Formats: sequence, C-alpha cells, structure tokens
Amino acid sequence: MRITSVAEVFGGASGTGYVVGQDLILTASHSVADDHGVSVRTLGSADWIDADVVWRGSGSVDAALVRTRTPLPADAVDPVLQWGKAGIQAQISCRVTGFPAVAVLPDHVRDADTFLGQTVPGAGYKDGRLVIQSAGGPRDSTVSASPWAGMSGAAVFSSPESYLLGIVEKVSTGYPNNRLKVLPASILLNDPAFRTLVGGPAAHSVTTSGSVLRPPYASLPESHPESWLLEPRYAVVDFVDDGRQLDELVKWATSPEQFSIGAVNGTGGMGKSRLAAELAERLRQAGWDAGYLNTENGQSWRETSSEYPLLIIIDYASRFVEPLAGLVERLSTDPSGRPIRLLLLERRMGAWWETVNRLTRRLAQHHLGHHVTLQKGAISPELVSRHIEVAMSSLSRKFGVEPIPSSEVPSEGADSPLLIHIAVLLTLRGTDAAPATRGALLQALLDREVTRWEVALGAHKLGHLHNTQAAQLAAVASLVRPTRDEAKVLLAEMPEVCPPSDVVKAIEWLTDMLGSEDGVIRPIGPDLVVEHLLETLPDLHSLVLRLLAACDTVTAAHRARMFHLLSLSAQSGENSRNALTAALTKYLPELLETEISDVETQNLGFLTAALSASDKTNLALSRTAQRVAPTIPADSKRLAEVRAEVFELAIVRARKLAGGRIGDVPDELVVDERAEAFADLGLLLIHWGLSLGHLNGWGQAQAATLEAVEIFSALSVKFGNFGDRRQLAIAHSHAGKFFRNLDLHHESARFATKATELWRTLAKEDSDQKEDLAIALTNLADSLCSAGRPAEAIPYSVEAIAILRSELQQGHGSATPHLEQALSEVAHHWMDVGDAGLAWAAINEAATFKGFIVGEEVETDDLDSVGYLNGLAAELHLRAGNLEEAKSCATLSASAYGHYVQEFQANFSYFQGSLQRLLKVLDAAGDEEQASSMRADLAHLLVEPDPANYDEHIKAFGAFKHVIKSV
Repeated sequence: MRITSVAEVFGGASGTGYVVGQDLILTASHSVADDHGVSVRTLGSADWIDADVVWRGSGSVDAALVRTRTPLPADAVDPVLQWGKAGIQAQISCRVTGFPAVAVLPDHVRDADTFLGQTVPGAGYKDGRLVIQSAGGPRDSTVSASPWAGMSGAAVFSSPESYLLGIVEKVSTGYPNNRLKVLPASILLNDPAFRTLVGGPAAHSVTTSGSVLRPPYASLPESHPESWLLEPRYAVVDFVDDGRQLDELVKWATSPEQFSIGAVNGTGGMGKSRLAAELAERLRQAGWDAGYLNTENGQSWRETSSEYPLLIIIDYASRFVEPLAGLVERLSTDPSGRPIRLLLLERRMGAWWETVNRLTRRLAQHHLGHHVTLQKGAISPELVSRHIEVAMSSLSRKFGVEPIPSSEVPSEGADSPLLIHIAVLLTLRGTDAAPATRGALLQALLDREVTRWEVALGAHKLGHLHNTQAAQLAAVASLVRPTRDEAKVLLAEMPEVCPPSDVVKAIEWLTDMLGSEDGVIRPIGPDLVVEHLLETLPDLHSLVLRLLAACDTVTAAHRARMFHLLSLSAQSGENSRNALTAALTKYLPELLETEISDVETQNLGFLTAALSASDKTNLALSRTAQRVAPTIPADSKRLAEVRAEVFELAIVRARKLAGGRIGDVPDELVVDERAEAFADLGLLLIHWGLSLGHLNGWGQAQAATLEAVEIFSALSVKFGNFGDRRQLAIAHSHAGKFFRNLDLHHESARFATKATELWRTLAKEDSDQKEDLAIALTNLADSLCSAGRPAEAIPYSVEAIAILRSELQQGHGSATPHLEQALSEVAHHWMDVGDAGLAWAAINEAATFKGFIVGEEVETDDLDSVGYLNGLAAELHLRAGNLEEAKSCATLSASAYGHYVQEFQANFSYFQGSLQRLLKVLDAAGDEEQASSMRADLAHLLVEPDPANYDEHIKAFGAFKHVIKSV
C-alpha cells in the first residue's frame, strides 16, 4: 500500500478512496451522489481536485471510479499496485487507512487513521462479502453511528504482502465497532467496464500465509533491462500460437476429469512459460483461478485451493520434487468436485518425474493427462516468419519506431522463439549479431545491457568500478535474488566485488538497473540470458564460493536458486560447470549433513540435479565424494538418488588410482598400493550398485556389481586374503538378487549358489560369518523358488533357520531379524509345495518373533512383515475356503503395505500385489460391491504394468559377459 495514494473523497458525503490508475480513484458509490459535485484530495496534498464519476457499481455493489479533471500529484500513483482475492474461509491479516469521522481535528480537517485486523472466516458468506475484525476495541456499538464512518471506500490491503482485497462498505447502525464489511475486489474485477478502466489486472489468490498463486502476467516496470521485453511474464511480444499447442492445452484443461496433470517440456527459450501463461489467461477469463504457484511461499503447497475451477502452474518442477508429490496427493483427493489442473514446466522429464511417481505411488503417472515436448529446431520456416512478424510489430510499437522488413532480421541460426525475438530486438536497435547463433545473439543482447550499466555507474558515482565488478553485481542479484537489506549485508561480506564504501550506492544502482519487486532485486532477464551472463563471467567459481561462504545471509532458498541456475547453465557451459563443481567440492559435506539430519528440508531435488550436472571427471570433487559417501545411510530410500550420484563421483578418483579395469592390467602390476586401489574401487562399486538397485536401475547396478566381482575374484586368486574374499561373496550375493529382479532366474541361482559356497568357506575360517552364510542360504532359496523350484529351495531355508537358531542360543541377538526373514520366506516355499501345516507353523513363528499375531491388528513399525505374513495367511485361508479369515488377513496386508510404501516407494509392487490379493478374496467371497468400489477408487494403483522388457538393462552389463560365464 502506498500512503500517498490514499485519498479523501467528498461528493455529498465524506468518504475515502484509493488511486488505482492515472488520475483514477476507487471509492464508495454512496459517497459520490449523482446530483453533487465530486472533489478529492490525496494524503499529503493540501489541494482539493474536482473529479467526475466514470463508473458506478450496480445493485448492491457500493463502489465507484472517479477521474480527476486535473492531474494528481506525481507521488499519488501506486506503480506496483497488485490486486488480490481471498477465500471466504481464509483468515488474512489486513490494514485499512482512511479518514474516519472520529479523527476530525479542531480545524474540521479529517486526519488519517488505520484499522488493523484480519478477515473473519465464514463471516459475510451469504452476501459474498469479506468481514475484517480488529484485535481490540469494543465489540458492540454504543452510539447511533459507527466511529469508522468516513472510511467507506477505503482500500483494504492484505498484510504484509499488500494485495488490494477490496474496499470498505457502509454498515448499518449497531454493527460491531471492531468490524468492517468489505466489498471484494473479485466482484469489481468481474465487471468488464471496471476491468477495462483499471487496466485489466489479474488478481493474486491470497491465503493466511500470503499469495499462493501469482497471476500469469505482470506489468513491465518503468526501469528495466531490454532483455525484460522478452520475459514471458511481461508479454511485451504478442503471443504466437502454432495453432495446436494452446488449443490442446485448453482441451486438456476442460476435459471432464476432476483432477489432471499436464507437462510441457522443452529447452530454454522454447516458449514453455509463455504457453502456460496464455493458457492461464484464457482460463482466467472463463472464470478460473489460474496462475503460477508462489514457490517462495512455503505454505503454497499446503494452502492452494479455490472456490472456482483451478489451474496451478509450476515452473522448473524438478526443483520441488518432495513438495510437488505432496501437492499431487492433496489435490487428487480434493473433495470440492471442482476441476483442478496442475501444469508442470521443465526442460525434460527424467529422474525427478520418476521420483514424484514413486513418492505418490504412481498417482502422478495415473493423472498425467497431457504431455507435450516443444522440440528445439522443429519450428517451421512459416512459423519463424510469423514470430519475426509478431515480434517486429510488438517491439517497434514499444520502441515507437517504424518496423524493419523481416528480410533484414538475421534468423538463420535462431532455433527457438526467444532467440528469434532477440534477433528482432537487436535489428530494431541497430545491433549486428551476425551470424545469428545462440551465443552471438545472447552476447549481443548482454553487450547492450553492459553499455547501459556503464552509463548508470557514473550517474550513481560508481564510475571507478570495473565492468567485471558490475557484471559480478548483476550476477549476484540474478543468482540469489536478495532483498535490498540482504544485498546490503551480502555485499558488505564481499569487498572483492564491491568496496564497503560503495555498498549502498551499488544497491541503488542494482535497483535502478534491474528493478525490485516487494523489495527483492530482480534477475537480469530470462534464465537463458542469466545463464549466458554466468557462462561469460570471469572467475565465476570464486564468486559462487564467496556467496556460499556468506551463510548468515544466503538462506536455503537463495542457495537452492543458485544451485538450480548453475545446474541449468552447467548442462551446456564449461564455466558454470566448473563453478558448480567447485561449490560442490567445498560444500557437499555440509549440504549432505543437512539433508541427512533434517528430512523436512525438501532440497534433495536441487542437490541431485547439481551432482548430476557437475564435472564427473573432477578429481577434487571425487575426493570429497569419497569422504562423504560412507556417511549416507545405506538403507535410506529418501537419499537413494543422492547416494547413487555421490558414489558415482567417488568412483572416478578410485578408478584413476587403480588405473582402469583390473582385467586390462597385467597381473604382475596388481601389487601394493595399486592392489589396495582396486580393493577400494571394488568396495565403492558394490555400494554404487546397491544404491542403483534401490532406484530400480537394475542394469547399471548389475554392471557395477559384476565389475566388483571381477575385481575381488582377481584379488582373491592373487592374494587370498579374507577381506577380499568376503567382498567377493557380498558382490555375488548382490548380483544374484539383481539377476532375480531381471527375471534371469538361471543366472540368479548360479550366483546365489556361488555366494553360498564362498560364505561356507568363510564361516569355517571365522564363525562370525555364520549369520552371513544363513543370509546367503535364504537368498539362494529365494532364487530357486523364483525360478519355479520351491522344493529345491526348502533345504537351504531349513539350513539357514537352523544356523540362525544356533546363533541366537549363543547370545547373538543380531541373528533375530535374519531368522524372522528366513521363517517368512520358508513359509512361502512350504505353501508353494502344498504343505499348509508347515507353512502355518513358519508364519506363526515368524509373527511371534515380530511381536504380533497374524489376522489381528497391531501397532508396529515392522509394516513389511505384517504385510507379508498376513498376505501369506490370506492365501492359505483362501485355499482352505475360509473366506472371512482370508478377507481379514488380506485387508491387514494391504493396509500395512499402504503405509510401508509411503517410506519405501521403490517397493510399490508389494502394495499393488496386496491390493490384487484383496480383490481376489473379495471376488471369491462374492462381495461384488466392495470389489467394484475398490477397482474404481484405486484404479491408478491397480494398473497392470507393461510386460517387463529388460533388454536395455541387460545391455548395460554386456561388457561383463565373461564374468557371468566364469561363475
């Protein structure tokens, strides 16, 4: 709210108004009678100005717009006025400044006063009004008129975000003194004539914690870099539709589903954001709430809702994997029945989408109703000409110059809408960017900005700063997007970038050059321009390290944005990749410690992306990865992706020290330090394979594991030491499991058999290895059962159980979970061979060890066991015809696995299997109504996966066929 925009209004009655446009004031209709002249006076001005009513609300809409006959004072116009709308159930802090009658001074001049309060949830519901209530003051009126008389028409702003929510209405006598009624801005903006007069603004959705949706478009600030003319949010260049994409999105948005997800992919500059904004604008005009999720407001993920159809757009969705998954789950169960659409923008679908899918138990994929990729270079010559024509018309109009013939625009190398528009802008400005390659166009645009910087540096008494320092200042603002106060502290800690005596002037220069929004200094332009600035900035890595060192000023949100931009730029730029790599080399331990200790950080997306985009050949980063890799919990499914990236990096240096593949090194050279290096490499490969296995990357996991088998086989033959042979046994065990996951049951049984042989030998030498032998026997039994040979599996399971019982009797409590597992597995084997009695005995003994009774509800953290054992019991009951008992056990199994996969998403198949089992039981029991309801409500969970095709996985370990044959 701008205090000098508040106005006194008199038109037969005293009221308050607010300047909402050039010489345009919004006020209450009853304050400006038709038969009375109108005068206004803005706060801080002594002069009354005559005005005329140019719009008046109809019916119960007590509002009017008046236009002054002479210009208002220059400081009366609010240049950053933002409109908002609040739900009737929201509780939002507000402030209202006006001229109440009780504030009349002795000279009869009304002074200003401010009403501070909050909206009252539910109040005003029937007549569509908001009600705000102050924190103090009497609740009941003791006089015939409200002490707030004269406040009618005063603008009501949310606090602290300052969104115009509406204006104060006149209330009846006796209305509580601590309350005001508010005519919502959304009602005013629904009137076409009103919207036209105030410039057709979009309204932000505002909740208890502030704005949760940002409008698709914003007004271009008066002072701005030229690159902002190409920003999709300012829509300076008219939208160019190829005739298909927008129509397809509208078709998706208006489809009959209540909730649906859309995804638009494409490289930077392809028009994803503009396409999404156009969709939002079209839907908004049709009565939807539509816009970009305010990701800077952490409450947005939990509070975004609407009384109208809703479109939520999330740009760079990969940054927000965990909160996005939560949002998908919440929106998919919204009880309102109103249409909800979630549109995700990202350069490509990849691991982030797979993670969202796992976190939502395939709910995201089930609701993915539209997916389009904007292909780089796929723009037809006709569409290129259309982009040039539209950009030329829009920009020449903006510059106030005559258009230039399209033939003079160098566009042969411009393969995206943004680059075409840059070429047009540069042509209009007389800047030669031939040949029109991506780099040349971006550099020419950046050069124009540097020229503007140089002129402004002198005006701000910063002419002594070098151009590189100016560029670094712009880079700081673009990387971090600090507030002015944050920038002051930040630059004070970076004297190499800005001398202490110049900090205040530098902030003013940045604000002048880049503008600010809500006190936040904006980036230089579209991300593609920011990426080019970073890529061409000398000593970028030092700047990034200095920023990260300012830990008291750089917040988690700042750091996430910095790593995000560096990761984007690093995909095609060496300078940014080096800076990103340097940052990870120094700060990876700190970043990982935060992620391990605080599961609420929700920053795994940016950390995974940064590790993936870093220089995988950098030995310093690899050394850091080697140091931190052991600190990442091996059983943490949440950290599986980060763990896989870290171990992949750690392997780089280990492989360098080992000197390549062990099979390529002459045996006589595998000695001393080099032998130790190979052992270290083999151990890292085992852990990397395990991490990839958690992510269902069976092919890569097997390749890493088979190389470990190759390494420890060679070391065991050459040196025969116990440690190498133990790691060889572990590698064989893991390989057997991975083969089983790939349905290669013959190979799985071979490797599991070899692992068992190795563990038998180890256990003879060291009795402490008996538990591991028992585990190997259990795994071998599982491999045989999966291969359709349960009868052969049983003796190995029985032997494993006997070993583990003996270990327990000797006081080795660590054997307990392995015995529980062996009993659970042997129960399955007995069931498969048709011995129900022995199967039940094993099930009940395993459950006793776990501390519960099969068929009865229990509170336990061991949900996997509850799900598995109750599932087996359900099968046995079903075979025996005990349908009620089968139904009870199947229900318990599905419930347990439903909770289990919330933490261990990679095991979704367990949950799906339990649901299918429950349906089988319901069908057998003739419970058609419940079975039908389940199939409808849980359709996304019951979708049969495509037939397994492991060809690509198998290709991944094709180089290790010789290792497979040797076993």
